[in-house]
Amino acid sequence: MNRFLLLPASLVLVLGLSACGDRQFRPLGFLNRAPDPVVSPPEEVATDADGEEIVDADGAGDTPTPSASGELGTTIASLGDPTVPGLWLETGLVSTETPGRVIAENGQSVELTLRPSGGEASAGSRLSVAAMQALGLGLTDLAPLTVFAGP
Repeated sequence: MNRFLLLPASLVLVLGLSACGDRQFRPLGFLNRAPDPVVSPPEEVATDADGEEIVDADGAGDTPTPSASGELGTTIASLGDPTVPGLWLETGLVSTETPGRVIAENGQSVELTLRPSGGEASAGSRLSVAAMQALGLGLTDLAPLTVFAGP
């Protein structure tokens, strides 16, 4: 009786495998696909009529940098990476790391490090846990901030 049950099962297995031919069976094969590469748009560089890059007298190019001090603008800040310690704000309002200060709508102010986020100036910002606490903000708040470069 056991041989009778094994024979049809093995026959089905052999016939099933032979029907596959040279096709590969890949259930949910789209999950095994490599992700599409991330392509960043090229940075725009100012050039003259000969195609040469235009460089300032000091050789710095056209990279915007914050002024020594003064208001950079306003931003809406949410909680940044809670594992990164310190007082900092990641924002598109700066292109290089610089000391700065922010003022919340509640009037509280804190000096911190302004870090470039790589986003647009209007894209919003991320604020450290310590800075949110110093400003008296809740960790889930979306806080309007006025950002200043310099101490």
